[in-house]
Amino acid sequence: MKLPENRNGISNPKRALSIVFFVILLDLIGFGIIIPVLPFYVRSFGVSDIAIGLLAASYSLMQFVSSPFLGKLSDVWGRRPILVISLLGSSVAWFFFGIAEEIGSYSIMGGLLLLFLARMFAGAMGGNISTANAYIADVTTEEERPRYLGYIGAAFAVGFIIGPAIGGVLATEYIIGIVDSILPAIIPITIYSLPSFGAGLLSFLGMVLCIFYLPESNLSEGVERRESNFSELLEPLKNYSIRGVVIVSLVGAIAFSGITVMFIPFIADVYGYGAATAGMILTYIGVISAISHGMFGPRLIKKYSPRNVAIGSSVGLMVSMILMPFCPIILNGNVIDPGVVSLLVVLGILAVSNACFSVSLSTLISLAAREDTQGVSFGIFQSAGSLGRTMGPPFMAVLYTIAIWSPFVVGAIAFIPLVILLARLPYKQAGKANV
Repeated sequence: MKLPENRNGISNPKRALSIVFFVILLDLIGFGIIIPVLPFYVRSFGVSDIAIGLLAASYSLMQFVSSPFLGKLSDVWGRRPILVISLLGSSVAWFFFGIAEEIGSYSIMGGLLLLFLARMFAGAMGGNISTANAYIADVTTEEERPRYLGYIGAAFAVGFIIGPAIGGVLATEYIIGIVDSILPAIIPITIYSLPSFGAGLLSFLGMVLCIFYLPESNLSEGVERRESNFSELLEPLKNYSIRGVVIVSLVGAIAFSGITVMFIPFIADVYGYGAATAGMILTYIGVISAISHGMFGPRLIKKYSPRNVAIGSSVGLMVSMILMPFCPIILNGNVIDPGVVSLLVVLGILAVSNACFSVSLSTLISLAAREDTQGVSFGIFQSAGSLGRTMGPPFMAVLYTIAIWSPFVVGAIAFIPLVILLARLPYKQAGKANV
């Protein structure tokens, strides 16, 4: 379907959306670069796996605090300035994240502290996704929206495909040697710092593209928009549809954090896989997720409604998370490797379900929110997910130290009340009434 011309003052919405997707993709590739080495980076400081969960929680905690404010600012100042600020903050944070290892060589506690501070600062500046979603809502119709929101999810998936591969290359001794010979000796180049610097460079490039090529989408009602105040920050929660989706986002993020935080330690401890193999598995997940975000999710939403897709994908997540820890004994003795085939099948179900879950929730938010509250509504939505990712990782990490299967099974059980809530949720109120 062709996008309308001159929507919100943008003469070529398709080009503008392409720039948004590319900018977000660059930032997410940067995030994907560090994922395979992150658990090993934390373990290099000699701390327990609980620190992995705490590090993830520190980022999400700051994102929980800042996202509604950044969303509101995007409603007041515009989408482009907030995207620029977020990407600049991400770039700076990745630099300090990379030098934490060098600081740790002098003081382990100092290096670990810098590691956490860098992630917390990145979280505080992390308004890029909610702002991008609001940008999409500005320049698309309701019928088009699931498709384009799905593309943002696909950018996440592609980041998982390309990022880990780049991270693996940057972490090789050959590349480290080349870069180390080019850069001044004062810049530490290691298996952990180089991927971090690469991620920061991509975020910086995205910021430059935003400044010079991205038109502003939130131009309507200029004077009134700039007179908005933060006393209405939580006003979208008066809408029953938005409130329900926010609760689902919160609890769903807690439930899924067992996968996001403890999956790599799980395959390292159970299968003996290292960073390279972890990167290949994440690439496999990313390919399936990208296809699901860009194709399956939007098409299913168009046919069955976002609410029904959210319900079905919740069930898929429950099933795959319950099966996850038992993959080593499912189809044990196959000709490839014990448990590997079942692991790949379960991960496929997980990737499809998570992609459809993400697109359907974003669509529900965009349809329920008024046009003048898209930014703050997506900010609250992202904030709820961030709070869940703050609460979930430490809890799931503790469960993992008790029994490696428990984070996945407990997370699956948590989806049961979400299915019930989604079944009671009106899915298209378009923000016209508080229901």
